[in-house]
Amino acid sequence: MIYRRLLRRILPWGNESRTHADTLPTKFSRVKQLFYNGRFSFSPCENPLPLLLEEVFFAPLREVMEDGLKTRCCKVIEDLPVVAMSVLRVLQSSRSGRDFIQCHGIPSLPGLTLANYFGSLASNRRLELITAATQHAMTARLRPGLRAHHDLLATLPELDGWEVWAGDGHAIAHATHDPRNGKDAYSPVHAIYKLDLRTGWAGFIDLVRPTAAGLEHEITTLRRQDKDQLRCGAAKGKSTLMVYDKAVVDFRFAYNLKQSKSIYQVTGWKDNFAPMTVMPRPIDRSNPANALVSADETVYFNNTPGPWRRITATCPDSKEVYVTLTNEMTLPPGVLNQVRRLRWNIEKIFDLHERKLDETKAWTANETGKRIQAIAISIAHNLLRLFGAKSEREEGIVDTKVIKAWHQRLADRAKMAAQAGRELPLKLYQDLYRPTEVSLQFIRWLRSMLIRATCYREALALLRPLMEKYL
Repeated sequence: MIYRRLLRRILPWGNESRTHADTLPTKFSRVKQLFYNGRFSFSPCENPLPLLLEEVFFAPLREVMEDGLKTRCCKVIEDLPVVAMSVLRVLQSSRSGRDFIQCHGIPSLPGLTLANYFGSLASNRRLELITAATQHAMTARLRPGLRAHHDLLATLPELDGWEVWAGDGHAIAHATHDPRNGKDAYSPVHAIYKLDLRTGWAGFIDLVRPTAAGLEHEITTLRRQDKDQLRCGAAKGKSTLMVYDKAVVDFRFAYNLKQSKSIYQVTGWKDNFAPMTVMPRPIDRSNPANALVSADETVYFNNTPGPWRRITATCPDSKEVYVTLTNEMTLPPGVLNQVRRLRWNIEKIFDLHERKLDETKAWTANETGKRIQAIAISIAHNLLRLFGAKSEREEGIVDTKVIKAWHQRLADRAKMAAQAGRELPLKLYQDLYRPTEVSLQFIRWLRSMLIRATCYREALALLRPLMEKYL
């Protein structure tokens, strides 16, 4: 009934008794097209109809797209639907482009065809648009709200004023029509992403370029970047901590970033490092963050500019030892150790994209389309973060079952540490916890509610029990 009222309000066709069942899909598709094109409003005064879930979920993206971005009116598929459909393809599990177009694209935009869909993925102008929308407009407007809602690093006051981001590369399978490389094999599509450790906000850095034998090294891609992008939005006079895996180790590059842009690196220690000089540093044992740190040392390498630090920390519930390498010389060692530990969150995000959102293969052989896909993955992730924050703030809905499971695992770890005669810093771990991934139950709920064009309030009522326990 809700959808028929909606259809009659936008496209009146007379009495409901004269409506034929076979006309409903066409008229409903037209309503969805009007929504994606932004041609009608749902303000309470003009349209006293319940909001749909898709309106609420996509609202942040639509607001950004409609506020000052240079868009172009196209006959078949306009700019807002291109971006929205790219995000929808990430959220909906589709085996191929044809599968997505038939099941999700054409029902929303009847004029959509295989040619104009893949043509939009090859458009440099639309790549520039989606980049402007996400890398700049969305980040500048929406990330501060997430930080106000929950700053994961707020309990580490030493990091006040710092931008703290994790970076890493992630590979997916080649597109169906990708050419083979010089080894007569297919190269994977390798993209480098970044993740704000305070808010969970994701961003796309660049694609790793293919070579005749495979792919270039990630550090080569990073050297090519605009250094201001690697600052990750740090204000003038502020500094950035970039936490990366061991692939980022390039002493000269790191020194230049530190000297010119106040970008400091945190990464893992390589076993083949041979420092020329090692000098111990004092550790403040009154700082709870330093509880797991066993050594903090200044190290110098031969033919390498500037000093570095080697921070050694233990794992209380196992025999593992973690060694951190950084060129930041002022922060407490325990803070840098925790920042390195939190880098694992970006690995969890990749796991979410691959296992739960089924983003395991490139959409197109066109490089522009591969970049659009990487950015769309970031947008989808950020919309999930924004929706989760909104649900928690306004409705009190959190993924209780996931949080309970994590606390149970933490309690088990504390017991194992106690049995080994050690102590797990429970409060520190609890303060630095936020669910990184969304559960599969949430993903399935979102997919089904978007397909059915469900009323927002009705969708929330269906979501609550799914967040309380597993089916």
